[in-house]
Amino acid sequence: MKASTFLALGAVSLGLFGYTLCQLAGPTPASERAAEVTRTKAAKTASDAPGRRDLRDERDARDALAIALRSRLERALEAPEELPPLPQPNDRLEAETAFEVVMEKIEGLVDKGDALSKGRRKRLYRAANDAFAALSNQLDGQNPHDLAALEQAHVRLKVMLREIDAGPPGS
Repeated sequence: MKASTFLALGAVSLGLFGYTLCQLAGPTPASERAAEVTRTKAAKTASDAPGRRDLRDERDARDALAIALRSRLERALEAPEELPPLPQPNDRLEAETAFEVVMEKIEGLVDKGDALSKGRRKRLYRAANDAFAALSNQLDGQNPHDLAALEQAHVRLKVMLREIDAGPPGS
């Protein structure tokens, strides 16, 4: 092999290696960043002594996650094509936050009193039911506190969907 070809291949290899490093170390999308913050905070609080959780860190993680989820929900509700409104949550914190974000969005629309198109109601119905399903998967039905929270969330879901006149597809 000629020396010039060998040098050219070496330069391309180094360039690809550098590009890969830049991509791995570069900024991540907001939703991934929020999920990473959430996991980091959850790992930190899990390593603390029982009963000594730092509520401020958890609140910060919830706020960061809520911002990312609100942004994703807005884009999904306004998109011309049918998209899943929210990502599948990885843990209880993400499921609770996703449910809160969707319910707050619906409550805000109810407070405005604007008429919603059928497509928007359909997407809100899907987002609310997906968020509730994810929440129910994360809560323990054997725990009385979780069971009460799940029942309260279900009542809230039904009331808010009734408020915006959103029903199952085909209704």
